[in-house]
Amino acid sequence: MSPSDTFKNLKLDTWYKVFVYLGGVAFLVSLFVEIKGGMTNGQLQLLSLGVFLIGIGEWKNHKTVSWIKPPNVYTGGTALMETNERKPDLFGLACDLLGFLLIILSAICMIVGIFRN
Repeated sequence: MSPSDTFKNLKLDTWYKVFVYLGGVAFLVSLFVEIKGGMTNGQLQLLSLGVFLIGIGEWKNHKTVSWIKPPNVYTGGTALMETNERKPDLFGLACDLLGFLLIILSAICMIVGIFRN
């Protein structure tokens, strides 16, 4: 199995799945690689963890709804229909809130860090 097969199996078809992937990768990179430039590793960890949690929260809040379409002379035979609907629950909203708080905290840390130097 080549590395390109790994990316083919990832279904990044919605924005919140991209947030989960990018936030997780950035968080893991910030744990093992020292970041040089405009932000510290701690600030990147807060930011990436916030993005990751928003992605997880929205993934939890978006649920797949399915139904069976009855046969119709105009639309054809029976079919299984599916769609995604946003139905928030407590865990999803908690992850969203914590993610937003972490992003705000990282922004405050970056702004204070700029004025400190």
